[in-house]
Amino acid sequence: MAEKSDPGNASRLEDPERAAGRKPSLVSHVRAGHGPGLTESIDRLVEPFGGWAALAAPGERIAVKINLLRGAPPEKAVSTHPETLRCVLRALKTAGAEPFVADSPGGRNGPAKVARAYKISGITQVCTEEGVQIVDVEDDRITLDAPDARLYRSFPVGKAFVDADAMIQVGVLKTHQLMRLTGGVKLTFGCITGLSKAQLHVRAQKREDFADMLLDLHLALRPRFTIIDGIIAMEGQGPGSGTPRELGSLFAAHDAVALDVALADRTAHAPHSVYTIAAAARRGLVDLDDPYRLAGDAIEPERAFKPVARDMQALLPPSLHRTARNLITARPRLVDTAACTKCGDCAGICGASAITLHPTPVFDDHLCVRCYACTEVCPTAAIDNVVPRAARLFGARA
Repeated sequence: MAEKSDPGNASRLEDPERAAGRKPSLVSHVRAGHGPGLTESIDRLVEPFGGWAALAAPGERIAVKINLLRGAPPEKAVSTHPETLRCVLRALKTAGAEPFVADSPGGRNGPAKVARAYKISGITQVCTEEGVQIVDVEDDRITLDAPDARLYRSFPVGKAFVDADAMIQVGVLKTHQLMRLTGGVKLTFGCITGLSKAQLHVRAQKREDFADMLLDLHLALRPRFTIIDGIIAMEGQGPGSGTPRELGSLFAAHDAVALDVALADRTAHAPHSVYTIAAAARRGLVDLDDPYRLAGDAIEPERAFKPVARDMQALLPPSLHRTARNLITARPRLVDTAACTKCGDCAGICGASAITLHPTPVFDDHLCVRCYACTEVCPTAAIDNVVPRAARLFGARA
């Protein structure tokens, strides 16, 4: 991205005030709903940061990075809600910027599949009506250097994200079977193109390593600003097979780690239980005793929010994870044969080659790295994680 005088480039991760030595970072939270009044709610959300004029300059080309896990209607909360996106696009155009929309869905991403995902999610219609370009990043990638990274010093990302003057993320609040929550840090993983995401799952098999990798990527990409839509969130077995849950919340921040702590607070997660937040705390990127300054509406924990189920791996030291994996760790399985469409997306995204089709998916537990990407991309939720019988005897949940 071009280096310009903008709020997001004041530091790698923090908002401008934190970069200047004032902390903790600012997070904005507004109660809202989709429908009339959403534009005013989003304007109120960004007002504490100086409004849209402080986020985008006239003539800037802004990559609006959405969450397009797969094609699903907006009410499923799988992908960024199109009306929230519409409000952001209009605001950026009013500020004089030139926004475009991009993301890399999970799995094998041919042009027809990507186009279908945009259409089903309602995003094609919004972009057409607003005169905003959708950029397919799958076949135009670049190597992004990450010289200060903890694990990996480069990443294959869509070139459009790097060429843009800035990136603004607009995602949806969801649970995540590997990291526990999808927030601002996890959202940047969609800048990795196609099956390279699956390869990174194989390289970073430990959840702690995967979280560090996500932070490395996020710090290298440096999104200028992040908005997370929790008006309709996803609870349970997210990010693809969970249940929509009305929360009525919008969140925004320059600092995605601080924002993610606010998401954890809203959904009644202990912040240190979210792997990306724990990784950021270990690096000194956030103080969990005083993680953010809040603007807007108070954050009230939703105690009834259903988190992703945890297996016994979380209770064991990392040195025992591989040894006990087949006995205690939840494993992907075809749980609804009738729902399986035999599309092959699960096998296509498996970087460990642990899935074969006969004609429905069969899983090799010895090859499986438990990344759960197959459950994310399954279009019918026919695949889910199943806790082994031995672990269930000790009270672990499926």
